[in-house]
Amino acid sequence: MQAVINNCLNNFFDPEHLSEYQALQEWRKTAKQYAREAMTWAAEQGIEPVGLPDEEGSHDNGELTPDGMLMLQQAVKLLKGQTAALPDEQAIEVPALFPTWASKMGQTVAVDERLYYDGRLWKVLQAHTVQADWTPTAAAALFTEVVAQGEGEPELGTLDNPIPYSGNMALEQGKYYSQGGVTYLCIRDTGNPVYHDLSALVGLYVQVIE
Repeated sequence: MQAVINNCLNNFFDPEHLSEYQALQEWRKTAKQYAREAMTWAAEQGIEPVGLPDEEGSHDNGELTPDGMLMLQQAVKLLKGQTAALPDEQAIEVPALFPTWASKMGQTVAVDERLYYDGRLWKVLQAHTVQADWTPTAAAALFTEVVAQGEGEPELGTLDNPIPYSGNMALEQGKYYSQGGVTYLCIRDTGNPVYHDLSALVGLYVQVIE
């Protein structure tokens, strides 16, 4: 940012420098808007924010609004500190706020701890030390993908709204699942996550719904 500003001040009439400066200002507006939205969400959740800027860009105490990127960084830090308390239904909407699986390499993770991997959110089933070959997608006994019911949607796991099955998931008796355009009813709890296609579990854990 400082380099762009300096370049523009040194030669304000240079079209390239002026274009960079204008792009920077647009970016700052966007960053501030994201920060306001994040801080507003925190306030709605009962989290005490540092203080939201008003429409003129100043705080109630008269101080100037911090740089947009600084606000955004602090808002993200604030939200990351609250992720452990989020129910799955909210956590699934902000999976990138959770620690990444790779960041836990060599560390011990606890049961029910949630990690971000391969663009999805995963829950630890067994406490273990994270190792390179025990990825959430490969170690079905250690992780299960977090699947949550969306706000305003019908109950998840019903015939009208079956749970999308992609492997590495525990099946619950009485719930409906879908895979490859076929709907299945779970007839017996698996207890632990399974990774076979549902078609291979017919008669054992599921039955096909015509």
